[in-house]
Amino acid sequence: MLHTFVLGLKIRDKQLLLFEEYMINMDKELHEKFIEIAKEKTSDKTNFASLLADILSIKKEAIYRRIRGEVFFTFAEIVSIAKKLDISLDYVGGMVSPYRSHPFSLHVQNYINQEEIDYRMTRDYIAAIRRAASLSYSEFGYTTTIIPMHFSIFHEPFYYLYILKWLYLSGHYNALFSEISFDERQKKQNAQFLQAVMAIKYTYYVCDKLFLTYMLNDINYFHSIRLMSDADMLLMKKEIEYFLIRMEKLAIQGAYNNGNKVDIYVSDLHFETTYYYLASDIENISMISSFSVGAVTSLEKSVCGQMRTWMQGLKRTSTLISCSAEKERISFFGKQRAILKAFFDKHNM
Repeated sequence: MLHTFVLGLKIRDKQLLLFEEYMINMDKELHEKFIEIAKEKTSDKTNFASLLADILSIKKEAIYRRIRGEVFFTFAEIVSIAKKLDISLDYVGGMVSPYRSHPFSLHVQNYINQEEIDYRMTRDYIAAIRRAASLSYSEFGYTTTIIPMHFSIFHEPFYYLYILKWLYLSGHYNALFSEISFDERQKKQNAQFLQAVMAIKYTYYVCDKLFLTYMLNDINYFHSIRLMSDADMLLMKKEIEYFLIRMEKLAIQGAYNNGNKVDIYVSDLHFETTYYYLASDIENISMISSFSVGAVTSLEKSVCGQMRTWMQGLKRTSTLISCSAEKERISFFGKQRAILKAFFDKHNM
């Protein structure tokens, strides 16, 4: 009996030690993750320690001890840093929202006269894509009723059209297509974004079969109310022709130039708007397009899983036009070029 009691104490002590070890490791992982996210939120990483010292009003030596993991940040210190750097503690802890009706947050950038918060939103998204791309598994799914927004970064006139539509629907009724432009910082971020997206191991696009028709309808409208000139129309025609060549080449290759796989599908079903997600072992981002250029965003793994399941279902009702699907690919691009020609012939262009 005594032997059983002693054995029970030993087992309990061992379990307690294992639990304590688990909690220490968990604290360490959360501490390291918080520091990593805080660094990503900092534009000048060379002065990261100084920034934290200023936020907490403590000496830099104490900050360095926390960065090295010799001492953990207290909860009060974490809250102070999180408030200053706009860090979600739910995200740090990997928590799923208990409010199933509110799993999303709305992210709408100011694309004209961008402020630091707008650049930071883009920088954070790029950092998340890069983290996912560094892993052995990463997947980017994109279903779209328009030419994908990040494709438009290759083709600046498309981007200007999207911004014009956003401005017009936001009440800027005198905005002109010809007056929209990128600043150098936007161009640099756009290039970084494209590099990050193309580093994802597997990407697939499911396009609405009428995506080009929708764009031409927008062009026709803005031309009719004189926000786009004849010269703007011709610029768009040339850019669309170039886009179709680029897209067809991508469909033939079935991969980006770096070898990462790309599948392109054309949907036989109508869907309401643009949906996209990034899935990996550490990053799960889901987005639903809003306000032409904005997005409603979720960082919850369960939401990403639901969106992925829905998009996989949409793939089953779509036609693959990349790689070996030569007949379908030739037919699709032939129809797009015929639509383009008919539209500009109607305008005598």
